[in-house]
Amino acid sequence: MATANVKIIESKLDIFQAPQSYALAHAVESSFSALRGTLAWQFSLIYGDVEELRQRRVARGNCAVLEHNARFVYYLVTKSSIYDATTYEDVQAALICMREHMRSHEITKVAMPRICCGNDGLDWKQVKRLMQQTFAHGEYPIEILVCEHEDMSKELAAPKCQITEAKGNLFSAPENFALVHSVSADFAMCAGINLQFRCKFGQMDELKRQHRHTGNVAVLEQGGRFIYNLVTKERSHEKCTYTALYYALLAMREHMRENNVTKLAIPRLGCGIDRLDWLRVRSLLELVFADDKVDIIAFFYTPPPMVKASMNIVCPTCHHMKTIQIPRSVSASRQSLYREKTPF
Repeated sequence: MATANVKIIESKLDIFQAPQSYALAHAVESSFSALRGTLAWQFSLIYGDVEELRQRRVARGNCAVLEHNARFVYYLVTKSSIYDATTYEDVQAALICMREHMRSHEITKVAMPRICCGNDGLDWKQVKRLMQQTFAHGEYPIEILVCEHEDMSKELAAPKCQITEAKGNLFSAPENFALVHSVSADFAMCAGINLQFRCKFGQMDELKRQHRHTGNVAVLEQGGRFIYNLVTKERSHEKCTYTALYYALLAMREHMRENNVTKLAIPRLGCGIDRLDWLRVRSLLELVFADDKVDIIAFFYTPPPMVKASMNIVCPTCHHMKTIQIPRSVSASRQSLYREKTPF
């Protein structure tokens, strides 16, 4: 049995930028509530499944686990509510629970912040010693990547980006606004707004040559305007996730910063056939662009309600007057079809 078999690396890397080969861990309270902008809130926004976690009724000193795309996310439950004080004993107990899950699944790398050393006020040196003690006598080497994270509470209270919602057609946006939509990595744009993008801008071969996969962005430029294709799934029949959308937005933000793009026109990303919740998607946008002075117009289209009109027809058999309902949108020239189909 090896001793001192743990390596703790402190890095300035943002925890959400940790390599995919690392599991992720952070501290939460047992009801999985979080204040807007905190790291726990950011995890709930990006990875979700909070209701599932709540149903497990995990007590303090334990660890809840979710899996996202073959990556484990550990929720170290270190207190009972956001107003409770965290103790070193609860932190160590939660770390031991995480260690046991890591052993059973042969997880050797995990990225986490300085657990409970921010608003909870614990001393990092002592927490670090607890980590070393907890993982010191493992069967195989463990690497803990201690990452930076930023509490975004103040930034989100007064974000630099401005999001305006507008009813109408995305393509009616001013020409100085870049256009954005979400796609699959196979670029099978065969329906809805994706088909409109394909018909209007084309260049499918160029998009495929960029070899972008889930969590990235393929970019076109036409007439001095950028077209951002957020890759949020591999194939068109799959469903977009908030996690994939978040990382695709980060990739787009980097391109925008490099090219001084400050205006975006978007649909309600992922809120059509992928059934994402617009309020949560909007919060993702606010999180990603909290430090960027960006104007975003979110276009949405509401189809007009179907209003029916009535038509009186004489039954050729009984000669009684019958009334049928016809959609208001049906032209007069086509109303005869309704007469022909009426079962008299």
